[in-house]
Amino acid sequence: MVGVHNLEFAEVYCYASAEDVISIPILLRSGGAAVRLFASLDTGSTYCVFESMVATKLGIELTTGLRTRFLTANSSFEAFGHEVEINAFGVTTYSIVYFFADPHIKKNVLGRNGWLDRVRLGLVHHENLIY
Repeated sequence: MVGVHNLEFAEVYCYASAEDVISIPILLRSGGAAVRLFASLDTGSTYCVFESMVATKLGIELTTGLRTRFLTANSSFEAFGHEVEINAFGVTTYSIVYFFADPHIKKNVLGRNGWLDRVRLGLVHHENLIY
């Protein structure tokens, strides 16, 4: 039997609804370097994956990371895993994230493993709100 549950959140974030993407501001850190950017919240993405340029800005030598080939529904891509600090909405987590090997891929994604599995949030997509 499913009961009624009440959840309380201290903050509300209203995201832009451009192209049906849930884009949120984050801060990535590695060593003494930090990069502010927007990343797409993607519950269909298994991992967090970022542009290779972000690794460069963080002072990370891309190819020294864990080399991984990812398969998608219609293609595949190579990426390199590195541990970074992710800060979003005042919550800091440490995760292995991946950086695209191909510098032409311009996408930043927060996925299930490495971010969503470490936070608690409420999503009301038809109102563009994250709690």
